[in-house]
Amino acid sequence: MKINLAWVPNSLTLGNLFLGFISIVYSSMGSANNSQPFFFAGLLILGAALFDGLDGQVARALNVTSNLGAELDSLADCVAFGVAPGFLAYKAYLTGLNVTHFGLEADLGVLVAAVFPLCAAYRLARFNVDHAPNSFSGLPSPMAGISVALVPVCFSSPLLQGGWPRIIFIAAFVVTALLMVSTIRFTKPQASTMKNITGIKLVILVAIIALLVLFFKKWTVFIIIGMYIMSGFVSFIIQFIQDHKY
Repeated sequence: MKINLAWVPNSLTLGNLFLGFISIVYSSMGSANNSQPFFFAGLLILGAALFDGLDGQVARALNVTSNLGAELDSLADCVAFGVAPGFLAYKAYLTGLNVTHFGLEADLGVLVAAVFPLCAAYRLARFNVDHAPNSFSGLPSPMAGISVALVPVCFSSPLLQGGWPRIIFIAAFVVTALLMVSTIRFTKPQASTMKNITGIKLVILVAIIALLVLFFKKWTVFIIIGMYIMSGFVSFIIQFIQDHKY
């Protein structure tokens, strides 16, 4: 009798969704005077990313890939890398952005935060109906969610509560969200780049990462993510020049 092992990767996917939900709960407990819940909320999103990275690999290893698993993965990603980061950003850095118009007060922070789950949902839906095997159209939602989650993890103090740090965060937050729904091509490291990094290349890569950690410490991951995002822009510019050369 053949045992259906599809429950194994599906359980990992549900673990992704579960951690995203718990992240939302922790974010709801945070405040300007108590930033520790935001730290744990960020960690939970990073944990969700780990589950998200494992479920597909396990499904392929067990040869139990299915349309159900793919749809479940998108639903989990929408929560863990769309709703959870958006709510975390709102509670930690976007509250208090109230504007008064015609005597009515509106919370602008809610509108800014809502951009993230909206873009994540659209990006995931678009991926389900059309995607290339070796590249992503738009910034992958897990990468976008991780970018937001790392802020309270690396900066546990309420350092972005006002002034220029908050303005910079809002700009980066909105740009990251819009990159998800852009048509800029981002490579799949596991499908193209990583398979060519062996031997001396792997040693050099590890050495570069070690130097980044040594000199930049908590900024290291941001630098790596920034390089990945910039690679998409560079590819877009090169392709644009080639398409309009003549």
